[in-house]
Amino acid sequence: MTTATSGAGIVDTYAGLVDSIKADSESEGERVLEVSISAAGAVVDTVGAAIDPLGAVLNAGVGWLLEHISFLREPLDALLGNPDEINANVDQLKSAAAEMHTLAQEHRDDLRSVAEWTGQAADAYRDSLTKMAEELESLGKTLDGTAAVAGISGMLVCTLRGIVFGLISSVIAELIRDALIAAASAVCTFGGSIAAFCGVASARAAATASKIAGKISKLLEGFARQGGRLAKLLEAMEKLTKGLDRFSTVGGLAMGAYQAAKPYDTQQPAEA
Repeated sequence: MTTATSGAGIVDTYAGLVDSIKADSESEGERVLEVSISAAGAVVDTVGAAIDPLGAVLNAGVGWLLEHISFLREPLDALLGNPDEINANVDQLKSAAAEMHTLAQEHRDDLRSVAEWTGQAADAYRDSLTKMAEELESLGKTLDGTAAVAGISGMLVCTLRGIVFGLISSVIAELIRDALIAAASAVCTFGGSIAAFCGVASARAAATASKIAGKISKLLEGFARQGGRLAKLLEAMEKLTKGLDRFSTVGGLAMGAYQAAKPYDTQQPAEA
């Protein structure tokens, strides 16, 4: 298949690596949450992050129920994270990637300034500048990939928190309904209806917590895979950055040779 970077050697190699990693990362949505997730415009949602579904228990006037189900708040707290910090890190990675792409283009533009230069030194300089442009372009691509994986990881947490919130809210709504019925029957049963219901409520809350724990376990497995992908991207970046010192030495010497070989301006200053 022909792509925008096909035939570009090192650029095409790293582009293929990053695209493969991004596609694998996007698949975590289905594997972990059974929902589709895209790396394009990945932003971690901060809306509703601080809402506590257990607050409905107090509002319904059955606060005594909290003692038996308060542990349901723990998975929500565990999935809260710091959405603003995650988004800031992703934006920083994207900015760094854009800077690398810009530098790569500037290096390609610089080649035009020495188009008339010939010789061994000229060839060495052009080869070095071309390779540096390719390395910078590839580095930008790996930074784009890192931003995508980081953004998807944040989306996984945010999406799972929404799913967990829905599960907890649903069971709490049912428990509140039944708690009100038990409370209304308390007088006739001398409190027996409440005691019996508390046992049922604890069991239902525990079953919900178990279901949530299974989802969090899948998330952790997904994070382990994401960590492996980030490690591959980091390895790629390390390989690319090793070429930077080479360019500063070889390219600098070659440009110095070019400056020394330029013919002096033989034009005489105009007479007054």
